[in-house]
Formats: sequence, C-alpha cells, structure tokens
Amino acid sequence: MIMDHESASSNGYDSGTALFITGFISSSVQLLLLREMMNITGGYELISGSFLSAWLIGSALGSSFARGTDSSGPGRILMFFTVAPLISLFLLLLLTRLILHPGETPSFFSGLIVTFLSLLPFCFVSGYTFIKLTVINKASGRNPGRSFSVETSGGILAGIAISMAGAMVLNTYQALIIITLMGITYCLLTFRIRSFAGRLVIKFVVLAAVSLMLLFPPDIFFRQIMLKGIKVTGTFDTPYGNVTRGEYHGEESLWYNQRLVKYSEDAVESEEDIHYCMLQTENPAAVLLVSGGTLPRLREIDKHNVDEVVYVELDPALSAAVRDMPADVNPPVVVINDDALGFVRRTGRKFDAVIMLLPPPSTLSLNRYYTLEFFRSVKKRMNHGAVFSCSPGIIPGYLNDGAVKFSSSVYNSLKKVFANVVPVAGSKLYFIASDNKLSTSFCMLVEKKELKNSYVCSDYLSDDLVTARSEELTRLMDRSAKLNRLMTPEASFHYQSFILSRDTGAKIPSLLLAMALFALSLLNFKKRTGMMYFSALALAGYEIILLLILQLAIGNMYQATGMVIAGLMGGLALGSGSGNPVNTRRNMTAKTLLLIFLYALTGLLAGRLADISCKPAVTGLLIAAGFLPAYITGSFYRDISSGGPAGPEPSVVYSSDLSGSALGFILFSGFTVPLLGIKVSLFILPVLISAGFLFIPRTEE
Repeated sequence: MIMDHESASSNGYDSGTALFITGFISSSVQLLLLREMMNITGGYELISGSFLSAWLIGSALGSSFARGTDSSGPGRILMFFTVAPLISLFLLLLLTRLILHPGETPSFFSGLIVTFLSLLPFCFVSGYTFIKLTVINKASGRNPGRSFSVETSGGILAGIAISMAGAMVLNTYQALIIITLMGITYCLLTFRIRSFAGRLVIKFVVLAAVSLMLLFPPDIFFRQIMLKGIKVTGTFDTPYGNVTRGEYHGEESLWYNQRLVKYSEDAVESEEDIHYCMLQTENPAAVLLVSGGTLPRLREIDKHNVDEVVYVELDPALSAAVRDMPADVNPPVVVINDDALGFVRRTGRKFDAVIMLLPPPSTLSLNRYYTLEFFRSVKKRMNHGAVFSCSPGIIPGYLNDGAVKFSSSVYNSLKKVFANVVPVAGSKLYFIASDNKLSTSFCMLVEKKELKNSYVCSDYLSDDLVTARSEELTRLMDRSAKLNRLMTPEASFHYQSFILSRDTGAKIPSLLLAMALFALSLLNFKKRTGMMYFSALALAGYEIILLLILQLAIGNMYQATGMVIAGLMGGLALGSGSGNPVNTRRNMTAKTLLLIFLYALTGLLAGRLADISCKPAVTGLLIAAGFLPAYITGSFYRDISSGGPAGPEPSVVYSSDLSGSALGFILFSGFTVPLLGIKVSLFILPVLISAGFLFIPRTEE
C-alpha cells in the first residue's frame, strides 16, 4: 500500500528534501541528455534550443495536468519520477537509431522529432512532480516561491556536479544511470523499506550496482546501438565531447561527437587536404595545422621537407595519437591543446602555411573559424607570401542555392582579408587564400617538387579540368552575400538552410510538431501572469545567448555549460525564495526598468565579452552577467505566485514560467540569433520585458 502524506511524514519524509532531490535529478538528467544531444548532433545550437524548449513544454504539460488530479501520496509520485529518466533514455536510443544517421548533421526536422518524443515522458513527470510537492508544501503553510527556490537549489548543485563530472571524465550514460539509481534508492528507503535488514540489503545492492557502473561503464553498449553498422571497440567522454573507436568491415575508425574524423584508408582526402595548399609555397618551413592531425596527413606534410608542424587541437584525446610519432615522419610536431581562435590571437609565431581541417560551420562554435575575425587573426600569423586553406565541407557537384549562399559568405570574408582566393573542386570544396598569386596547376607543381603522390598528380587529375572547375566556382560565388562574422553568423545560418533543403522525409510531421510546440507555449499565456511569461521568455533567450557568447570566446561550452546554467539557477533560487513578496506596481516597475537596463548593457558589451579568450575570466563574467537578471525573474515568480487569495495558483504561474521559457529557447536559438545575430537578439530582450510590463495589474501600493 502506498503511504499518504501523513504516514510518509512519520517515516522520515521531508518535503524540502524531496523538492531538493527532485531539482537535483531533474537538472542532472537535463544537462546529461543535453550533453548527449550535443554529441549526437555535433553541437547544433538549434537542436539545443529545441531540446530546452521541448523540456519545458513537457514540464508545463505535466504541471497543467497536475491541477486536475487528486492528491496522491509523495511516495508514488517520487517513485515514478525517479524511474522516468530510463524511459526517456530508451526512447532517445531508439529514435536516434531509427531516424538519425551517424556522421551527419541532422536537420532541424529530424532533430526536433527525436528531441521532443524522447524527452516528453520524463519532462511531463518532472512538471507533475514539482506541482504536487508544491501543493503539499503550500498546505503546510510554506511559500510557493520557497518551494521553487528549494527545487532550483537542487538544480544548482546538479549544474556544478555535472560540470565536475565532465572534468573528471565520468561518462554520460554512466552518470545518468548512477543518478537514477540514487533517486530510486531515496524513494525505497524513505517510503517503502522500513526494516533494518531490508534497508541494509537495498544499500548493499545499490552500492554494488554503482561500483559496477564505475568499473564497467555501459557507454560502449549505448554507442553500439546508435552507430549502426559500426563495431564499437571503445568509448569515453572528455570535457570537450565524446570519443568513440570502432571497426567497419575490418577498417578502424575514430568518431568524435558522432562524427567520423578518421578511418584507415583516407588517402584521397589526406592528399587533397594538404597539397592544394602546400604546393603554393616554394620552401615552407613552418606549418600551422588546425585540427585533423592524423598520421596520413602528417606524412603528406612531411613530403614538403618542412622544419616544424604546429598542430592545434582543442581536445587532448584527439591529439593523443600524434604525441608518439612513428620513425618515418620526420618533422617535429608541436601539439598544442587550445582553441584555435584563441591560439592565433595570442601566439607570436609566424607560419608559411596554415591548413584548417575543421568541420563545416554547422554550429556557431565551428562558425567562429570561418569568420572575418578569424581570417584576420590568421593573416597576422602568416609570413609574406604564406598560404591559408580551409574546406567548408560542401561537395562541389551539389551546389544548390543554399550551398552557394553559404560558400559565398565564406568566400567574401576571405576576399576581404586576402588579395587572392581560389575555390578548388576536389572531393569537397576547398578555399585557398594568399596575398601572392595562386595556381590550380597542381599536377605541374607536383612534378616540379618531384613529389610521389597517389591522387594529387597527373595520373588522377587534369590541370585543365581543375582550372576550369575552379573558374566556374568563382563565377558562382555571390559577391553580394554578407560577410560571415562572430556576431552575425551568416555562414552557419546558410549551412543549416542547406541541410534543411536536403531533408524531405520528416518535414511534414516535424512542422506539425513545431507548430504544436508554439501553440502549446501560447495557449499557456494568461493575462494575470503575463509578466512571468515574458520575463521567462526573455531570460531563456538570454541564457541561450550567454552560452553562445561563452562558445564564441573559448570554443567549447560542453563542460562550462553546467556552471553558467548553475549561476542562472542560483539567481532564480535566491530571487524566488528570499525576501517577502511585494506584488505592487511600483515594485514591478522598478524591477522592470532594471531588467531592461541589464539586457541592454549586455547587448552593448557582447562583442567585448566574446573577445575574451581566458576561460575562467569569461566564464566568471558570464555567470555574473546571468545572476542578476535571473534573480529579478525569480522575484517575479515569488511576487506573482504569492499575490494573495485572489492571485493565480502556483501551478498557473509555474506553467507560464515554463511556457515562456520554452518559447524563448526555440525562438532565440532557432530564429533570432541565426537571422539577426547576437547583438540584435540581445536588444530584443528589453522589448519583451516592456511587453510583459503591460500585463502588470494595477494593485494598491
């Protein structure tokens, strides 16, 4: 028999503890699944925004449903809540295998389906659980705002813990299952098991299970499910992403965040990656290699008799194999684990060739390396006559309107910096840039240098054909395309448009789902909680933008995401749980004006924040930047939910908060930032707060 509230209390149940644990588990699962979705999608921000939006919509649905149900005991509610993460995990694995393709950036349509359907069970239960526990607290005379504060405090601890887990390399699924086991244990010991012997057995079993999880992480099993056709031989998480090793038909492969970065026989791509650039220089002495430092590529560089190769790779796990160089690779390789943008800004070294082998700008993080700012920084580190090359990843034979716009944005940005820019149609599109004259007669240059190549040579290429295709690509470039910049990521937006244009199978159901998400967000809007709705919408957009600025500054938000989110939740917790409710127009007006000022100030300083390459400094500043707006938003929750007998129910306020946040996440990550840029998006936030102010009731002072 399930115990009711009274019997639970006699068995050691504490509503504050339950709320704290609920917040901890909910935020932990959120951050871990978000981290995994970033792995699966290659860090695609639109998917991250839709993830957070779907999360909050599901929670809002659960909280709304809770209003119309009877008051069940906390034991039953919490037990179902602690088991729900396993349901979402199962759905995530199943849908990823069925819908998404390993190694490809998914479209918004496919990603939205996977995200929403996999998250819905846990999010629904999470919202339902919070409201039920809040009602129990309110019946005991506790302020609903304090319930929100206690739950949020658990989320703060989760943000810190998950960030530390990432630093200590605790794998995603490993951490998720351990947290689920801990939640189930709390429920069993609090509500189910009373005898000393039974409690001892439960503790022993859970301790053994956690030990097995630590000794034998289950992540290989889960990666095997997602990577169809690949025999996974090893996998581990780093503070920057996931590294998975596998075999396909006897060939070794290396996957990073579900993207293929290395396979056994990549001779064609290795030669093209290196020689199109290196053939332009007579005697290159120093080469800067940005990512892609596989042994085949280093052997190709070695053919040019260089003195030194500086290899910059953010994640040490990807550069580990290069540290033990084989004897047949002569040039000394200096491995630097750093963000490439930060490195070229700080280093005093000069190079004769800079070869960038990063993936295309499918995300804002990757877009940084295809911007005007990055190209200018690179040029400062190049000797006179040096050459730069990169590949946006487009296959030249499939240049539709989206691909042309995307490529043109990168091309025009390069032309703004370098006197000569030449597109080369190889297995993928390459751009070669220099202030010196460039040649597409690669076969002639190979013969001149007496290189022994297998593919970049006259046996495989025709100089006349390569030149003709290069001239055709040059004519295709749209000179009116906007420059790609840090704060206005044109290339990233057009690349995603290109990806979307190729995805036809899931468009109709996903469009219907997207419309449903918007509709659900708007349907939960209530005039009496309008300020809560709009302030939550603005704060969600602000959170996305802060994370993007963090990404622009340090190149990776994988580990630091939890810290920034924890700072925001800390502000929400203090704002909702501290002080006495003051639901007056004068008080609301003062806080509204302050919030407008803070958002506008961040908009003015956004560019300077993105230029800070010191990780601790920018992380600390962004945490500070998010704290006060979150505090004010939390205080709105406290004031509105405590508006007296005539005020809205806590569930109505909570639903408005979640619905506004859901709309903010998907609106800003999917539309305003890609279309308008970060600065303009920040200045939209004061407009939203002003709109919310229109719905503040005229209460007596």
